[in-house]
This record gives sequence, structure tokens and C-alpha cells, in this order.
Amino acid sequence: MELEFPHTYARLLIFFKKVKNILYVCGLIYIMNEISLIALFVFAGWAIAIVKEDFEIQKILNKKILLGIKLLALFFLAMAYNTYLGYAGRVDSFLNINFYWLWLIHFAWTLLAAIILWYGEIWPAGDAKFFILTSSCLPLINPFIKTFPHYLFLSLLINIFVVAALFALINYVSEGIRQASPSDFFNAQWRAFQGRARALSAQGGLKKFYIFFYAINIGFVFLLHQIFAMELKDTFGKIILRTEIVYFILFFLWEKVADNFRSKKWVYISLAAYGIYFILGYFLFPYRLMELLMVALMNVLKFSVILFVGRYMFEFIMEQKDTYFAEARELKPHMVLSSKMLRTLRGNPVFEGAFDDCFKDGLTAEQIDILKDWLDKLKVEKPKVEIIKGRPFALWIFAGAAVFLIFNNNLVEMSGIFGK
Repeated sequence: MELEFPHTYARLLIFFKKVKNILYVCGLIYIMNEISLIALFVFAGWAIAIVKEDFEIQKILNKKILLGIKLLALFFLAMAYNTYLGYAGRVDSFLNINFYWLWLIHFAWTLLAAIILWYGEIWPAGDAKFFILTSSCLPLINPFIKTFPHYLFLSLLINIFVVAALFALINYVSEGIRQASPSDFFNAQWRAFQGRARALSAQGGLKKFYIFFYAINIGFVFLLHQIFAMELKDTFGKIILRTEIVYFILFFLWEKVADNFRSKKWVYISLAAYGIYFILGYFLFPYRLMELLMVALMNVLKFSVILFVGRYMFEFIMEQKDTYFAEARELKPHMVLSSKMLRTLRGNPVFEGAFDDCFKDGLTAEQIDILKDWLDKLKVEKPKVEIIKGRPFALWIFAGAAVFLIFNNNLVEMSGIFGK
């Protein structure tokens, strides 16, 4: 048996080499060496196990995350050892030392994005950890993957959310049409859309002076981005040049920062900054003065459409089918409050900021006690809070990564919606 082991190992290497060549010839994915190919299969198996677990218990256990960390470390060290062999002249296909510095940059961006998505109450901690590991392993599978290192995390996120949104929308419409005629269903959606717009108006979100404050403040953010990108184009400008990064940060942290963009104080600061911009711009970059301002204005319009459709309308429509009401005695840890309920609680001074940070990991024991106490004091028969059913998201993280590996691009860029 001992004599057969090297023979079996050689057979495995030949098998993986043939699979690598087949994938390359078919144009499905570029695989650099056998280590990358083994990493592809191992990480795919691990990710499928995560997805299965998420569907079964709607939670990603730390045990599986720790396994993913060990696998990532194993293949990272295997690649590093292969690099050592390459510099020693013992292998032909290897990554140069610069790859590992680029990988660290990519990992830093991925980590920052995951923290933003968790803090912005988009994902629970388990999904954020799964995203970090999935994103980190992509360059080990394909070191020449597009947008690596600075924008790979963003391209992956685009694929994840586009695939998830398309499936959710198709599923929502198909279920609605099955339960009612198409005309009744779409009429109901139109009425819901109008009701949501009226609710936003009643909350002050669509009042003229709020819109004015919003335009002034967020316009300054995009103008500042254009100036930094222009002035630092030969250094950090290469990193911050893409406006999508600003879109990403603002969109997913909107619940945390929205009040600042409706603030009079920030309007005064922004107006003063606009004055400084025009004075200094007249002397420093007169030919680009209005050009930068118009680009910033267009970015405000684009972001406003994305924010209104994605954050205020799509989220509202999708939550309708997943919401239910729970009494005080039915509240349990890890239940997730609906967006509407969260806005109500955050706007109530009684809670003194207890729900300002209410993450997608669900309610804590302390928050449940506060809610129960509040519900018991209400002079209403059987008072309830609005809860949203948790939906497994690990599948879409895995699907977004698979789509990127196959097409080596994100779906929005491939569609050409925003041009080149």
C-alpha cells in the first residue's frame, strides 16, 4: 500500500490537470495551477454546506466559519509555498511575491465592506463572515480575476445583490399572479406604491425643504469625491475614482446617516464649502469648475433613483410578504423587526436610543425586555410589533461568487446599463 500512494497521488494530479484544461478550453474559468483547481472544489463543497445549513436552521454556525478560515489559510500557505518553489526554479507556474500584497489589499476592502453591511443592518454577522471568506478565496482560485484587488469586493457584491433581487422579484410576482389575476395583482402593487409615497411624504421625506437640504448636502459629498479623485489621480485617486464606492457606502449606511443629509447645520456647512469651492476653483481649475459640479449633480440624480427604488420601494414591497405580528409573550431572541417597526421605535423618545443599533442578527434579550415592558404599558388590547421572517442569504453570496468566476465580471457591467 505504501508503494501505491505516490502512484495514486500522481493520478490525482493528472486528473486535476485534465479538469483544469477542460475548464480553460470551454472558457468557463481560468485556473492557474492544480492548487487553484483543488481550492475551487474544496471551497465549493464548503460553501454548499454553509448554504444547506443556512436553509435548515437560518443561521451560519461559527463551527463552519472556523473550518472556512482553516481552509483559506491552508490554500494561502500552499500558494505561498508554490511561490517559493517557483523562485527556486522548481516549478514553472507560480505567483510572484506582489500577489500577496495585492491579496491583503483586497482582504482589507472586503473586511470593510462586510463591516458596513453588518453595521448598516443589511446582513447578520454570519452572512458577513461568509462573505469575507468567499471573497477572500476568489483570487486564490483565479489570481487574474477581473477588478482585483481594489474593486473585486464591489463587483462581487453587485452580483450577489442583483441575483438575489432578480430572484426575489420574479418569485414575488409569480406568487402574486398565482393568487390573483395579473391586473388585480399589479393594481394592488400600484396602490401599495402610492401608499408608500404618501407615507414618506407624511414623514417629511418628500417635503420640498427636505429635498432641498438633501440635494445640497449629498451634492457636496459627490463634489468632494470628484475633487479628491482629480487631485489624487496619480496616487489614491486610482482607488477612490469609482463613484460606485460612494454609492455603496451611502446606500447601505443610509439609515445611519440620513438625518445628517436633512440637517440645517450641514446645509450651512455645505453652502460655505460651495463658496470656497467656487473661489478656489476659479484660480486652481477654472476650466473644470462647472464640469465637476455637473458630474456631481448627475451622481446625485443617479443615487437618488437607486436610493428611492432600492431602499424605499423595493425593500418595502419585499417585506410585505414576509411580515407578521407578534405579541409580547411571543417575542424571542434573534427575531428581526421590520423596517417600518424600527423607524417607529427609533422615532419614539421613550426608548432613548435602545433600538438605534438593531442589527440583522435579531433582537437581544435586553431589547426584548424593553419591548415587553413598553407593550404591557400600552392601553391597547393585545398590542403587537411587526416582525419580518428571516430569509437565508448564504445562497446568494455563493451564487454571486459562482457567476463572477464563470463570467469574470459583474452583471451590471455586462448588461451595459450604465455604459462604459
